[in-house]
Amino acid sequence: MIGILSFSRSRFGCRAVLAPAVVFFFCCFVFPVETVAEDAITSGDLQISKTLNNLLGEEDAARYRDVISPKKSITWHVYIPKNASTEPPGVMVYVSPERSGQIDYRWREVMDQQNLVYISANNSGNRKTVKLRVVLAVMGLKALGPRLTLAADRVYISGFSGGGRVASYVASQFPKLFTGAIYICGADFWKQEYSPKVDLMLPNRFVFVTGSKDFNRDETRAVFRRYLEAGAANSKLMVIPGMAHEKPGKQDLNEALDYLGASSPSVSG
Repeated sequence: MIGILSFSRSRFGCRAVLAPAVVFFFCCFVFPVETVAEDAITSGDLQISKTLNNLLGEEDAARYRDVISPKKSITWHVYIPKNASTEPPGVMVYVSPERSGQIDYRWREVMDQQNLVYISANNSGNRKTVKLRVVLAVMGLKALGPRLTLAADRVYISGFSGGGRVASYVASQFPKLFTGAIYICGADFWKQEYSPKVDLMLPNRFVFVTGSKDFNRDETRAVFRRYLEAGAANSKLMVIPGMAHEKPGKQDLNEALDYLGASSPSVSG
């Protein structure tokens, strides 16, 4: 069991402070999972709606009652790639800074090319608590579990702006669950005392995406350098010419995902 953190807000998201009284309980995640025929998913866009009681059972769901009611309906926007039925896909969990988890229209083609499922919680934007956003992001994998056989070595966490900061926290807290991360125009460096499993995340792969016109460019570059100094050698910095504080297009996202899918250590940036 891993300690949940309480959080204080910063300009671009939220930063973590330890709250030892509450615990996460994610030991039920196992990959790959068996496909359940009646819950099978076809390619394209869809919504999944579940409660924590549905996903975990009442006893385990009660552990999260200070974050979200176990009976409250949670919805995720999902995009299933075209070839997911013939080859186990990977998955990219995306943390949005906005209310909607809708996929960027430019990214559907990328998900098809990379054979990646996209999943993002709705009502999980920057106005929500980070504890809630973390729970909804990780529970997205649980919501997919009965429906798809997923590639365990291609489970990624990503986010934009404040969502990128949340994604960087998730990556440090669940290094055996997520094998890579893409931080878009926002990331925080971990604090060792709050992330006791940091050593397990160092072999994972990380891409920091920013733009030459992004007001958060210098901070993103600084966090990237701290990752390298800490031993996260499989890290890449992408400064996209002309891009401001925005999501990357399909070519740049493809490049970032190609890096996550590579097998040999390399530093770029």
